[in-house]
Amino acid sequence: MAGAIAALIALTVLVLGVIGWVGSERAIHRAPTEPEYALADYDFAPQTETVRFPSLDGTPLAGWFVPAAAGGGRAPTVVLVHGFGPSRWELLPHAAYLHRAGYNVLLFDFRGRGESGGGAITLGAREPLDVRGAVDYVFSRPDVDRDRVAVQGVSLGASSGILAMADDPRIAAIVAESPFTTMRGVITQSFEYYIGLPSFPFAPVTTFIIERRLHVDADRVRPIDAITRIGQRPVFLIEDLNDTAMPPQSGRQLYAVASGPKELWLVDNAGHSKAYKVAPAEYERRVLAFYSTYLQGTPRSAAETAGPNAVAPAQPSARPLSSLPDEPGAPSAPRPLAAEVERHMR
Repeated sequence: MAGAIAALIALTVLVLGVIGWVGSERAIHRAPTEPEYALADYDFAPQTETVRFPSLDGTPLAGWFVPAAAGGGRAPTVVLVHGFGPSRWELLPHAAYLHRAGYNVLLFDFRGRGESGGGAITLGAREPLDVRGAVDYVFSRPDVDRDRVAVQGVSLGASSGILAMADDPRIAAIVAESPFTTMRGVITQSFEYYIGLPSFPFAPVTTFIIERRLHVDADRVRPIDAITRIGQRPVFLIEDLNDTAMPPQSGRQLYAVASGPKELWLVDNAGHSKAYKVAPAEYERRVLAFYSTYLQGTPRSAAETAGPNAVAPAQPSARPLSSLPDEPGAPSAPRPLAAEVERHMR
């Protein structure tokens, strides 16, 4: 009997370890998302520069620099930062309206994505170094107004932007859609979304393995703490209410602890990082109004670029939290796991 119990325990540990390893592999070496947009489809493509620059730790990064439409002199600049699965193409629609409004735009690939170097996604442990490397790059350009540099990101990009902003006083403002509050929390929440298995007991094992594979400490990746250190620099948080990849109410939790000027927009019927697809016109109005307010002296106001219906700074929803939708939507179908587990157990 004792031998059978010991064998069962050993098998359980083995299965947990294998699934944890597979989960970590899917997290740090995620297959690239098929591009939905192409630079060639945008009218600013001929003026766009392909650029390369290092992250703060030397990892080579690749990107596109889109000069402001107005041209001439120093312009305010927005660094666009993509999410977990895609690369720089993800935010091309945002580059379009920012370019029209008179902003320089830098889009770049995180480490381990697109044309950038680096062997792995680090889930916010080292991506803030990439954001700060991007800021270094724009600060090196003569056509950038160094007093008016903002970061705008979605998902991992939003979270990494908050983490970078806490350590880099050159970042004047941030727009963050679907950020997470802690690395541990997002791995737990998104395990079923991306892997297709219950988060317990597999997510803690996956986190343990990720920490050892990447030599990082998950407890140090906490945008919820970082946002308290950015002082009086303004923050615009966007929470997608049908988001099942992020822990519930992440945007509201970050908004609650931010101490400076802050805005919050709760977007109905939007899945993870999908607010622009749900409400593109309102998204543009709100973002341009935010920059017009907080990046002082912008070349054209939100009203001038978005028309007479530009909105005032966004406010949190007045609805009670109990009335917010809890329908998760349809998560993307996970890839079959059984074959991977079997392969790793051989």
